[in-house]
Amino acid sequence: MTATQARAPIADPAGAPHAAGSDPIALSAASNERRVLLIAFVVVAVASALTIHAHAMWFDELQAWNIARASSSLPDLFHNLRYEGHPALWYLPLYVLSRVTGDPRAMQALGWCVSVATAGVVLFRAPFPVPARVALVAGYFFAFEYSVIVRAYGLGVLLLVLALMWLGRGRPAWGRATVALALLAWTSMAGAVLAGVLAVVLAGRWWSGRRGADSTRAPLALAITVVASSAVAAVTCIPPSNFHSFSLGIPNSSSAYVDPERLGAALGGTWRGLIPIPVGLDRWNTNVIDQLTADVWLKAFVSIALFLVVARVLRPYATALAVWIVGTIAYVAFSQLVVLPDRAHYAGEFFLLFVAAAWLAYAPPGGGRTVPTGWSRGLPAVLLVVLVAQIVATLAILPSATARPFAPDRSLASAATAAGLERDVVSAQDFDGATIAGYLDRPVWSLARHAPMRFFVNDEREARGNWHVTGRTVLCGAADVAARRGRAVAVVADKPLPEARGVTSLLVRDGVELTRVEPRVAGSSACR
Repeated sequence: MTATQARAPIADPAGAPHAAGSDPIALSAASNERRVLLIAFVVVAVASALTIHAHAMWFDELQAWNIARASSSLPDLFHNLRYEGHPALWYLPLYVLSRVTGDPRAMQALGWCVSVATAGVVLFRAPFPVPARVALVAGYFFAFEYSVIVRAYGLGVLLLVLALMWLGRGRPAWGRATVALALLAWTSMAGAVLAGVLAVVLAGRWWSGRRGADSTRAPLALAITVVASSAVAAVTCIPPSNFHSFSLGIPNSSSAYVDPERLGAALGGTWRGLIPIPVGLDRWNTNVIDQLTADVWLKAFVSIALFLVVARVLRPYATALAVWIVGTIAYVAFSQLVVLPDRAHYAGEFFLLFVAAAWLAYAPPGGGRTVPTGWSRGLPAVLLVVLVAQIVATLAILPSATARPFAPDRSLASAATAAGLERDVVSAQDFDGATIAGYLDRPVWSLARHAPMRFFVNDEREARGNWHVTGRTVLCGAADVAARRGRAVAVVADKPLPEARGVTSLLVRDGVELTRVEPRVAGSSACR
């Protein structure tokens, strides 16, 4: 007897549990299932705590903390978000936490709570067989990308699974699902796309299947609310006119939109999301196809094939099939117009779309056709392949990413503190400089901006400040700051500095160096 069959006698059409009666086999199976799920939950909670604690946060994580920490009020917070391209929901709890402490590990503690809550919903409320639920929470995106790496996406995953839990019932909890999807739209632009897709599909299904005046209009209310929330969230992400993209995945000019290579990369998101196996161990943000010739178009081809396979196995489940088709079209368009799925967390949106479609196939709103319990064909077979790929990616990335520093900036901040220079860090590489500022809980001096900096600003001023930067300009700029302050400074740079007296290397990590520069260097031959 499978886990799914064992659950069937103890759940009503609305998904509410009740007594299993006097059937000893059903009682024993249900008891064993609960025991396995409880063990899995404890293991996930402990493993998540250990890996998050060991993880050295990088720029994307600490940028959010730095913005919240540097904001003196909520209006100031919204003002500081104008270049981020992210809605505000994740920043609000960070703002509250940062009033209490300047230690960014508080953000990691919050991320752990979100991750554990997500695992609890999946393990105890997802409609999948028990092995699939365990594999899902142990898979790459749930166990690492949206968990150990603490960002807004993790909160979005929690809101997504909550919405799916409330929708996937014989009598859906429309009000709760509406709130969850409306909030999902405020976690990220990709979250807004997924929330909008689910809302539109559910409204469309209601419209095509409504039955007279007695038919509930809750799906229509959900769609209006969620689409409006998604639209407003998207508007808040429109940056000012002096925005400058520092990411290869975000277009800097209108010509990028018609580049065939960009279209190929956008089409490749399905493969990168569902099969995130890297090129090798510890090769984060890579995909096994990257090493092959014409990798962009090969990923596009296998993505289209994978899309068709998933669509084929979802054909018996109308709502799930509509979510998959509409969602894939929406995400390819989003990738083409906004940001490519060239990084794992961007490609993950396609995986979350697959999870949503599979969830609604196993538990369609209002009930419907059941998924076969065997793993050898149809949707279960595809689900098995995808989850195996997720586990492989976890094993390839997670151990090494937590056994050694994931990013250099925590070590650099510690080296600056050990040298007594934590108040005098000068940044010639503002991605690392902003991250170090988060660890030190104090501003660093940006040579690009000629001003103190708590967080990175994606504007033209930053871009102009980094044009034509050389090792000599970095050295002399840092020496000028040291001379004005009358004491040594620690400059962080990703390029070698000229050798000179009064210049001492403190630490080198991952191509970034922390160097002590004495005030006398400003008057030396190196800077004349």
